[in-house]
Amino acid sequence: MKENVIFFYLCRNLTLRNVKKFLVLFALLFSTVAFAQTDPSSTPSDCTNAFFQGMLDEDATSIGKITTDDFAITSYDGMQADKDLMMQGVSGGFVMIETANVSGLRVRSYNDNAAIVTGTWKAKGAIQGTNFDNEIMFGAMCVKIAGNWRVANVQFTPTR
Repeated sequence: MKENVIFFYLCRNLTLRNVKKFLVLFALLFSTVAFAQTDPSSTPSDCTNAFFQGMLDEDATSIGKITTDDFAITSYDGMQADKDLMMQGVSGGFVMIETANVSGLRVRSYNDNAAIVTGTWKAKGAIQGTNFDNEIMFGAMCVKIAGNWRVANVQFTPTR
């Protein structure tokens, strides 16, 4: 009888130990996968996509997190804006994107801490009340700062 109690106790503890190990491993795996899928600073293309998603979502906070302090943007008509002005435009409703799609991304990396990302951005929306529906070629300069990719510059060129 005593042996049955000991055997039951060992089996129960072994099972609980395995369940605990499984739960810990599952939690670690899930958090790693979830982080990798949501970290916009993991690659230059992720960072660039996050920038354009922030524009579509009109989310100045997310744009602020993935751009450098000295960020600059040049529109296809030559107008320039720094980070603060662009974020004010996005958060203040001066820049409103209805629909947008990034395609044809090409990444060229240099010395593991700089990259140029080019592609096409098809967007429809309004800037200060003036509607647009354009396909625009873009170049984004991304830099790695403290192990995280950030967008330092974006330049637009109209397609013909």
